[in-house]
Amino acid sequence: MLLLKNARVFAPQDMGDVDIFTGGGKVLALGSNITSVPAETKTMDLSGFIVTPGLIDLHVHFAGAGGEGGPIFRAEPLSLSSLLESGITTAVGLLGTDGYARSVMEVLQKAYALEMQGISTYIFTGSYKIPPVTITGDVATDIIAIEKVLGLKAAIADHRSSHPTVEEFIRLASQVRVAGILSGKVGIFHLHVGTYPDPLYIVRETNKRTSIPLYHFLPTHMNRNETVLGEALKFALDGGNVDFTATSDMEHPQACEAIIHLVEAGVPLDRITVSSDAGGSSPLFDAEGHLLDVKITTPEDFLKQFLHLVDLMGPEKAISVFSTNPAQRLGLGKKGKIAVDLDADLLIFDSEWNLKGVIAKGRPIWSKI
Repeated sequence: MLLLKNARVFAPQDMGDVDIFTGGGKVLALGSNITSVPAETKTMDLSGFIVTPGLIDLHVHFAGAGGEGGPIFRAEPLSLSSLLESGITTAVGLLGTDGYARSVMEVLQKAYALEMQGISTYIFTGSYKIPPVTITGDVATDIIAIEKVLGLKAAIADHRSSHPTVEEFIRLASQVRVAGILSGKVGIFHLHVGTYPDPLYIVRETNKRTSIPLYHFLPTHMNRNETVLGEALKFALDGGNVDFTATSDMEHPQACEAIIHLVEAGVPLDRITVSSDAGGSSPLFDAEGHLLDVKITTPEDFLKQFLHLVDLMGPEKAISVFSTNPAQRLGLGKKGKIAVDLDADLLIFDSEWNLKGVIAKGRPIWSKI
């Protein structure tokens, strides 16, 4: 058991200076001057420190990805420390371009390993390719039978995608929806979006033909360029949810700029999330499609963008985008907030918003205090 005393808590709402008592991986009590705790409780005086919910990264290649340019460009699996140093206490793993030499089972096993090391993990089945690669041989069965599988990942509007027809896409979306209904999960169809003209056409057409709700679709990389950002704005104003990528080498706009653009245009903040794409590749192609360079992304920019948004919009809105909103989108009811009976995933910052400690499921697992 752990008692955090006198911390300035953003839950995400500003609660002022309060105490947080945790045990069994949960927040057991939250309030001023908590004193009635078991004798074995460890106490930390956090006067002058800030506590927030842990960050949730819903698109991270923690088992490694990449491969454009050949095997030498295959990214290695991410370490636990690289995630913790970026404030990530919940991570959702997935495959990238390579659904051939890499497998969803690899991602699942890495998820189990990271869970055993202390953080919370989930995965998406599939990769860029269609028909999707899966664990059981069936998309819906993966989602229903495997607790960690939250949905399906595929690629659209990209030269590396399988260029599915609308009919193929509808069948996959239907599988995701039915699996979500049968499993009690949201059922997310997570979409890597490239730079083709009208990149979300297939999503809008599927919604129009089938009435499959827009909340099942979560397009990511929606800040690739100004054109794609314009599509993100239209999709979000129509009721969809969009995810921006935190990598610093992406063409403008950066994630924080994209968020402010959408909010100023009238998009509700709860329709916006940010993810890192860490462990994946960021290939650069010339106008003729020749590969010029490959960079491997890291989790560092995720925390940098969070802190930048803290400066631009304040802690409450930044926490909503990086923790509360992804928890809601993914159906993780015990994550994304600091409240009694929710998971004790907490970040400790000093007064200058330097990350000083990480508590995952009630256990301190990284500290500079």
